[in-house]
Amino acid sequence: MGLAKSKKTSSLISQLLQALPEGVAVPSAWLLANGISPQLVRKYVASGWLVPLARGIYARPAFIVGWQGAVLGLQRLAQRPVHVGGLSALNLQNLAHYLPLGGVSSIHLWNDAAPVRLPSWVTGIKLPEVLLFHREQLFDPALQREGFASVSTQVRDWKLVVSAPERAIMEVLSLVDETPDSFSHAAELFEGLPALRPALVQRLLAGCRSIKVKRLFLFLATRQGEPWNRKLDVARIELGSGKRMVTRGGCLDARFLITVPESLSAGPK
Repeated sequence: MGLAKSKKTSSLISQLLQALPEGVAVPSAWLLANGISPQLVRKYVASGWLVPLARGIYARPAFIVGWQGAVLGLQRLAQRPVHVGGLSALNLQNLAHYLPLGGVSSIHLWNDAAPVRLPSWVTGIKLPEVLLFHREQLFDPALQREGFASVSTQVRDWKLVVSAPERAIMEVLSLVDETPDSFSHAAELFEGLPALRPALVQRLLAGCRSIKVKRLFLFLATRQGEPWNRKLDVARIELGSGKRMVTRGGCLDARFLITVPESLSAGPK
């Protein structure tokens, strides 16, 4: 290797180490876009500067890549418009109150707006947690910048994009199934939320594409009876028509026309 070429390679390695924190998943497309060819990648792997995690994805050596590093690779390096949402977002903001036995086993990821196709390396990386990707477009594309927060991670000073509590609880409600336990768990999460921002809630509900989510949210907000709820303009939120069976064998709520567990049907707490 000539001196000039050696200096160029050394400079690329130096830039790589400065740009990439330990513990983040690095897509080959990002490496190529930053001047590191497949040939150089193979050389860096052989020299121990990079380690392959799966086909098309790498990391700096000697550091474990956890789920946060994998999602940061998606958000910051692969530039995919996805975020941590639902229960996972509430957990990260210390709003879920309890974790399942054995800790978190699934991480919920959502589209920011239009449906996104994840790169194949996402399922190739070996992680203790399962990355669950929800392709449903729950909100109008106009809300792709609404209802998000940033949380610190274990990867240098990089932050994850996650759903703020207002958006996260609606994502939780979209996954409520027909069992009373599923509904009750969502209700418990709702009760533990801090005061929500009514203006943001109004925009999210107006732009939410799920009638079920909107009726569930308003039922729980009404039942909770917090002052912020009285600032919502329910008349401007499209709630559809007819009755909706949410909980199998539940009681019908006369106002929002959804079936709810009998234990929650008595009105405000």
